Amino acid sequence: MKISLVLFSVAAAIAWATLFYISAHAVSAMGTDAAGQIFFGDFSHPWRAQFNADFSIHLLLVAAWMIWRTPNRIVGVVCGALAVCFGALFTLPFVVLATWRGGGIAAALVRAPRAVGARP
Repeated sequence: MKISLVLFSVAAAIAWATLFYISAHAVSAMGTDAAGQIFFGDFSHPWRAQFNADFSIHLLLVAAWMIWRTPNRIVGVVCGALAVCFGALFTLPFVVLATWRGGGIAAALVRAPRAVGARP
């Protein structure tokens, strides 16, 4: 087992736990209904709009990567939808699992599993 893979997994677990705590606090303080109102309402402020647009593009690119990467398209679409709805709460475990399945090799994470053994 590679130490870098373990360190990456630990860092991802800490990030996930931190985000989970912040999300749970937000839901308990404001409920789930406020999330959409605040997110879309922030588009009226220039810097918040820039941040939210950047974040939205990132989520859509990650979702597209998950759909492309997953051999079963239905599973890929479900994973992509979960990435858009839950962000890093879903993406971090997905990336850690994909990294472990690929043996910690970056090419195995980036490429579709069906293409890992293929030549470019």
